[in-house]
Amino acid sequence: MTKTIKTDVVVTGAGGTGLAAAHAAAEHGLQVLVLEKQSQIGGNTKISSGFFAVDSKEQRERGMVMSKAEAIRQLTSYNHNISNGALVHKIVTSAADTLAWIEKMGMHIKLNATADTTQFAHRNRDYQGGVYHMYQDKTGSYERIQQTLTDEGVKFEFNVTMQAIEQDSTGQVIGITATNANGEVIEVEAQAAIVATGGFGGDSGLVAKTMHTHNLRQLGVPNNGEGLKAIIAAGGINIDGTALIHAAQLAKSKVTQKTSKEHLAGFSNSALTQLLLTPLFWVSPKGERFTNEDVVYDTVEWANAGYSVGGKYYFVVDQATLDDFTKNGGQLEISKAGPGANTEPGDFTKLANESVAAGTAFKGNTLAELAAAAGMDADTLVRAVTAYNHNVHNRVDTDFAKSGQSLVYAVEQGPFYAFTAQVAYLGTVGGVRVDTNLNVLDDKFKPIPGLYTGGANAGGYYQGHCYPAYEGLASGFTWTSGRIAGTSASEYIKTKNDKLVKK
Repeated sequence: MTKTIKTDVVVTGAGGTGLAAAHAAAEHGLQVLVLEKQSQIGGNTKISSGFFAVDSKEQRERGMVMSKAEAIRQLTSYNHNISNGALVHKIVTSAADTLAWIEKMGMHIKLNATADTTQFAHRNRDYQGGVYHMYQDKTGSYERIQQTLTDEGVKFEFNVTMQAIEQDSTGQVIGITATNANGEVIEVEAQAAIVATGGFGGDSGLVAKTMHTHNLRQLGVPNNGEGLKAIIAAGGINIDGTALIHAAQLAKSKVTQKTSKEHLAGFSNSALTQLLLTPLFWVSPKGERFTNEDVVYDTVEWANAGYSVGGKYYFVVDQATLDDFTKNGGQLEISKAGPGANTEPGDFTKLANESVAAGTAFKGNTLAELAAAAGMDADTLVRAVTAYNHNVHNRVDTDFAKSGQSLVYAVEQGPFYAFTAQVAYLGTVGGVRVDTNLNVLDDKFKPIPGLYTGGANAGGYYQGHCYPAYEGLASGFTWTSGRIAGTSASEYIKTKNDKLVKK
């Protein structure tokens, strides 16, 4: 059975990108249909916590004088100028206006002061920590946004999955096809399509292939790449789709995909997260130290370091360290990056042995025994521990320049424990090549008429297998790119129709 719907603009996906695109198109007086594969709006954006913007009214009210040009310089420099500079410029210069725009839609916002950042590495860095406009009352905010769109005449079809983009003989978009939960085919006839389906994070096989490892842990709402595949089939080119790697988790820990005042998405309730979230001694699966462990104070840098050794690493402690955490709560500042830690007191030796029994940690009375249990190379581990202990005793890290204040715990008193940590990802970012109007480009860098995207399907804003460590960056891009895509699609339709009238 086939159902046919006619509209001006069809938007696939009701996360931040799709909602912004629909609102922008509706503001221009167009008929808009939104298709969403889930039973409610929000998508992956709903688990994000805030919006990146520079020179916002919230910042100005606090007396913060911030330059958009400086933000653009920092982002392009962070990306080694591989990102699309013109796109970065348009997003950054449009973000503050978009933030005020979504507040009018119904989103409640509170600027998180730089001093209050959970990313301790961003303290005193306004462009990294002082740009985080945090969403408030998310349940109510999304209800208000949906009502705003409904009042504008935007139509929603839920439990509908996109299948393909329809084009005429010239390559111009004429609609999309989709299926609903009952298997009914839905054919949407439209003058423009905005694909906002949120990347391919739900396709673990494709993520593993893209990231070249099976060690990453999936968090967030599953988006299986339907939209991205459809765009590519229509002529788009995937230039940089990649996993949005985000901190690390204890192996096999039970996590939540919800956010609240108490915790962020991905939180594990074990007190062992205190060990995970302090800069102890980390080694690769081979047993080799690989980073300055102070990266645990920055969600992105932490994830990147873990990814550099395949997405899985071990933090290694001795009995004296466990005893100190049990009796004194540890001597290091516990990071609030990523999901945050359970800071309640605990019997860390008991917890460690329970993890060993569960197969998520390993134990040895000697380092050689620990290496054998964990599958490490014994000589490599012993050399790494010896060098690290030397650094701790001298309070100078001659290998990775870890801060002296973090060089507290040597690894000397058996038994020894190695806890498995795995890098997590919240979906994907990046995708197909677009211009500054979020019009999808083909392999000749030509716009595909009537085809737009944004958010986790649009490429050029990031580079490589990571995203810049600026708070709220992905979520800010989501809403801002959606608004631009919706506006651009509206202008495209107006221009096309004006030409038809003149004929």
